[in-house]
Amino acid sequence: MKKHCFLLYNILIFFALTFFSCKNDDPVKSRQSAVKNLYKHGTVKIAIANSFQVNLSKMWEGVILAQEKIKKDALLPVNLELVKFDDGGDEIKGMTTAYKIASDNEICAVIGHGYSDISLPCSLIYQYHGILTFNFISTVHTLTERNNPLIFSNVPKDSDFGEEVAKVCDKNGYKNVIVYYLENISGTSVSNAFELNCAKHGISVVSRDSYDITTSGQEIERMTKRWKNNFVFDAIFLVGRMPGISQIISIIRQNGITCPILGPDSFDDPMFTENLDNSENGKIFAVSNYNPESEHPRFQEFYSSFKEKYGTEPDQEAFQAYDALMVLAGGIGKACSANPDEVANVLRQEIWNEAAGGYTFSASGAVQNRKLTAKVFANGKFTKL
Repeated sequence: MKKHCFLLYNILIFFALTFFSCKNDDPVKSRQSAVKNLYKHGTVKIAIANSFQVNLSKMWEGVILAQEKIKKDALLPVNLELVKFDDGGDEIKGMTTAYKIASDNEICAVIGHGYSDISLPCSLIYQYHGILTFNFISTVHTLTERNNPLIFSNVPKDSDFGEEVAKVCDKNGYKNVIVYYLENISGTSVSNAFELNCAKHGISVVSRDSYDITTSGQEIERMTKRWKNNFVFDAIFLVGRMPGISQIISIIRQNGITCPILGPDSFDDPMFTENLDNSENGKIFAVSNYNPESEHPRFQEFYSSFKEKYGTEPDQEAFQAYDALMVLAGGIGKACSANPDEVANVLRQEIWNEAAGGYTFSASGAVQNRKLTAKVFANGKFTKL
């Protein structure tokens, strides 16, 4: 089924790109002209794409907060228009959304998507149509390894997350671990990175197993019983999405497995911690790009402004999206243009000091020297280790 899905969305990309090329021989020049004209009339248009109905994060609240700050501090000489798109949390729906975004020649950039398996195919669509893409949360490393000069990412790669989780295991003395991962692009990649780094730290992966979105609770229960009856292990590395990871942990615990469970950034989700009780204190670990205990002045400003405006704490998607828009606006302001090529050139040349600290981007658009934060669950939330 996975092969058929992969073939299907590649066929869709081929026919859609053929259709667009028939409509316009040079979609990049058409966009540059429309964006330039809109900028002259005092507006920059940016698409915000995420799985808003499926992934109940605070990403939209984060970009709205950034938009208000940009206006208040006069960081742009033009009006900043944000256009919200829901990608449905699905690869095919995500690509359909990408084509909707591409059909509007006045859009100069897109901040999105929430899932790596949506971001990856959509990035090809945006590249073809000359749209600057700012990946704010997808960790798959291939996004910035495709020779696309118009893509940037302000989140570390899945290999970085896998390495950091292996360090947490080593620090806590977990020498025999089980890997259970969602079999998609990002899940496979971060699990590979974790296993590679386990070998460097003398940690044995005693069993590596995968599941997909069709895997039933009964199948997960059979897997947990197989682990319990056949292996000696100190911890489990679990990779997936909400609400799946909560359901899996519930089944693991119901079957008498009480060992620590570690995960990458998908664990750092308020929806996830809401489903954990105090019996999990000190037993659930996460590695995230979001450090709510940061003392950086710009983070403190972001954090307090978010709480004041919304009456709640921000999450990592709000934080990542906020910084993405702030950096992107900085690039537009510095370039005195919304032309994607000109903005991209500026983004690669500067250091951008925002809530996460100083951002610099490699030639391929990947964020550099970003430190991840290891956390442990305690009394209803994650705290820094």
